[in-house]
Amino acid sequence: MSGRDPSARQRVSAEGGFAYAVVDGDIHVYVDGLPVYVLENWRAVPEADPEWLRELPSRMLSARHEIVPFTGRAEELADLRAWRDSARRLAVRWLQGPGGQGKSRLAAAFARETLADGWKVVRAVHGPGNVLAPPTADESVDLRTDGAPGLLLVVDYADHWPLPHLTWLLSNRLLHRPALPTRVLMLARSSDMWPAVQATLSDVQAATSTQLLGPLPGGDGDGLRAEMFRAARDAFAAVHEPEHGPAFAARVLPPMPLEDDDFGLTLSVHMAALVAVDAQVRGEVPPTDAAFLVTYLLNRERAHWARLHTQDAGRRSAAVGRVWATAPEVMNRTVFAATLTGPLPRQTALDVVSQVAANGPAVTHPAERTVADHTVCYPPADPHRGTVFEPLLPDRLAEDFLALTLPGHTAETAYPSAPWAPAVLGALLPHGLDERPAPWAPRALTFLAASAARWPHLRHGHLYPLLRQAPWLAVAAGGPALSTLLALDDIDPELLEDIKAKLPRHESAEFDPPRTVLVERLFPHWTATSDTPDRHAAAYESLAFALTGTGRLPEALAATEKAVALYETLAARHPEVFTPDLARALHSLCGLLNHLDRLPEAEEAGRRAVELRRRPTRIHHPDDQRYWLSDALASHAAVLRQCGRDMEALRAQTEALELVTELVHEHPGAYEDTLGLQFLNLGVTLMAALREPAALAATHAAVLLLDRKTRKGLPAREGPLSTALTNLARFLLRMSPEMLSEVDWRRWAVGASARAVDINRRRAKANPFPLTDDLVQSLRVHAAALEAAGRHSAARTVRDEVDQLAYKPPATNRHLPYVEYDRREWAEVVDAVELAVFRHMARHDTRGYGAHLLPRLETALQREGAAEIPLLEEIADLHRRMIPYDRRQRYWLSNTYVLLSLAHGQADRRLEAVGAFERAVEVDRQLAASDPGQYRDHLIDRLYMLATCQKAAGLRHEARASRREARRLRWGLRRRTAMLSPR
Repeated sequence: MSGRDPSARQRVSAEGGFAYAVVDGDIHVYVDGLPVYVLENWRAVPEADPEWLRELPSRMLSARHEIVPFTGRAEELADLRAWRDSARRLAVRWLQGPGGQGKSRLAAAFARETLADGWKVVRAVHGPGNVLAPPTADESVDLRTDGAPGLLLVVDYADHWPLPHLTWLLSNRLLHRPALPTRVLMLARSSDMWPAVQATLSDVQAATSTQLLGPLPGGDGDGLRAEMFRAARDAFAAVHEPEHGPAFAARVLPPMPLEDDDFGLTLSVHMAALVAVDAQVRGEVPPTDAAFLVTYLLNRERAHWARLHTQDAGRRSAAVGRVWATAPEVMNRTVFAATLTGPLPRQTALDVVSQVAANGPAVTHPAERTVADHTVCYPPADPHRGTVFEPLLPDRLAEDFLALTLPGHTAETAYPSAPWAPAVLGALLPHGLDERPAPWAPRALTFLAASAARWPHLRHGHLYPLLRQAPWLAVAAGGPALSTLLALDDIDPELLEDIKAKLPRHESAEFDPPRTVLVERLFPHWTATSDTPDRHAAAYESLAFALTGTGRLPEALAATEKAVALYETLAARHPEVFTPDLARALHSLCGLLNHLDRLPEAEEAGRRAVELRRRPTRIHHPDDQRYWLSDALASHAAVLRQCGRDMEALRAQTEALELVTELVHEHPGAYEDTLGLQFLNLGVTLMAALREPAALAATHAAVLLLDRKTRKGLPAREGPLSTALTNLARFLLRMSPEMLSEVDWRRWAVGASARAVDINRRRAKANPFPLTDDLVQSLRVHAAALEAAGRHSAARTVRDEVDQLAYKPPATNRHLPYVEYDRREWAEVVDAVELAVFRHMARHDTRGYGAHLLPRLETALQREGAAEIPLLEEIADLHRRMIPYDRRQRYWLSNTYVLLSLAHGQADRRLEAVGAFERAVEVDRQLAASDPGQYRDHLIDRLYMLATCQKAAGLRHEARASRREARRLRWGLRRRTAMLSPR
């Protein structure tokens, strides 16, 4: 018998050859099937081979090997313990500090201690930039807690994760088990992304906190820095045992005073200890300046490459043993490339080496040999990953290596730069107008920006010139890389403007945090370089948009109010120019006030925006003005509904719909998304008004319009589309089967809801907390559709998925008391909306919706003050289009033309009346030809009536011709009757 819990579930999916399994956790994957991250149980560090460590001193600095025991930071560790043992079920902490400050070592010590206390400890490894090869079958990650008192998840490089990926990780059901204390520790260099992460956590009631890992305290020679130096010195010396024992270590002293600011970092103290020990072992004098610790270690890297190349010269000539064929200068280029790209699959690494770091053409397979030699020197961190091109470690040393390899620094005598480095940098980061960003662009830009913070020549001589040529590269590298770049405080405003212009114009979960940083950097420049109120107002608008994207709504509201105030003054002086700007700002103000539950003020702002949009201007195209008015009406309608003023909201929606419908007819394909949104909102309103067929028609229209881009292979607005599909399935399930007797409504509902689920899965992965509700709603509707279709087992599976999401229904929407309206007036407004909906749908699907439109047109015809003639023309056109699907429509078409003729006659439009009657007679001729026995008498009567109409219009000749035709038909009928009668 297995000892595993039989209730545990294991879900394994394989995509494109990648299979990754977890027990009792979620796997989040890209569309291409690769995981966004991998969850692994915390594992003890395997002991490294001392001989291998001695080859390259930098290997001893890597936190991965934990050569130096954890020392100091007692207060910080105690703070983490107190956080872990707090009463909250879910708590997330952002542990922040510069590179080399000791975050990883502190987290590792805390993880080991927490594991020893019985907790489950898991680490998350991000996918992009870390090639996540599939574990073997026996390495599936078992994430069950098995009675553990709590769960700790450690996330390193959290500020390098795009915000959607972090929020996706935080939605993993591993973290949302009832009654299980759960802690998430995120390690980061900066805090730029933390406010956005906090905002996503508010919906799950997580406790959030930050912990700043400050510099090591200075002081005399017996302080914490000295204690850390001694611990590191003894650990490094132990690697050289038995030749160099404790007595040797005791003789190694700090090569320079540790009280300098340079040694506020844990890594700097460890580097000083490592250099001191290594120099003593080699019989050399260590550098006495902290600035040259890096160059000492990097020169040891170079010496190692040269030694390997020299030692293998004899092997190459004898062709025995492992042959190292890569020259030091080529290895230098290869390490430079690997530092920028990070770990790569073998073939990709070969392509990179062939491009920028290959040996001379005389070598048979230079790229393969170079990659093989590089892997010997820098083996992969995890052999199971199946990658090569492991970068230089630790990261801070790698960043300094990039800076010192690029020309322009002042340490040329200690570490000469490489003239080829700028060309390699440019080749690895393509930056032409039509070039696509390299897959390693996020890592490369992040490392360059982090290095540039300490090396001015890298900023001004390499990074900024590169970005001036290709500002899009800063955006293509992703939000985290852009945030690291924006930490540099001397980027000129012109470059910031160029980067801002490449950001998405709409809200973006990934780019909203850096957009806010960028705009807050530019805002003082905008206001200082211009004293014109319109420029200041535009600056406040940009600031408000950025703040809104990161959830800082009160600040966004304050900025928008300032923009409105400035535009108020400008519009009073120059109404033709600035009234549209004031309307736009009021529109934004309406939305913000609505989000902040200040409904009366939101309604006032929305009403004013609509009033201003109604004022025509000569400086904007009429189409733009109609579109802006429809947008303002739609936003105002949303607030009016919240205020309980449903009829006014419906009138605003109807007007917005009419405006957008006109634009779509005049500019096919240009405004379809906007029209789709209008129909989506109308569908909800009509269903609430119990106008079910119209609600279904409006929602079907929304699906068709919002899906049109998808059918053309273009990006679609998936959020509204998924909502429309979910509503369509829901409405199909709510309607009585008698209303849907002519369609396979069960199959329709299953198909629509299944597609909504597929879309919402992707959306919830990108931004889970606000979008999981959409996924749950679509899953529930899909389960109901499957149940209605008799697929009970599939429905149970879908309901199980809903349960696994630990879904909690959202709070009910705020709403002011409903306003009472006259029932007849309300019915007229809803009837008008229904009519608009069915008009649109019958235009695109006459067979399916013509029968719904006809009675509504006839109802509209009976209303007082109705435009009788246009309505009759529309009814006649609809009858004509419905004839192929219903032969009875031809008879009704004839009658409608007669009514149209009478209406023209009452309006004293005699010639138009004759024309309408002639069309009726022409239809009657077709009826009589198809069934003489039933329709010939009818045709004869209509011909006499036509003759009367023609005579009244003065068309005597035409009247005589109509009477003659009628007499011939009657005579022929009598004659036929006489011939058939019995003698």
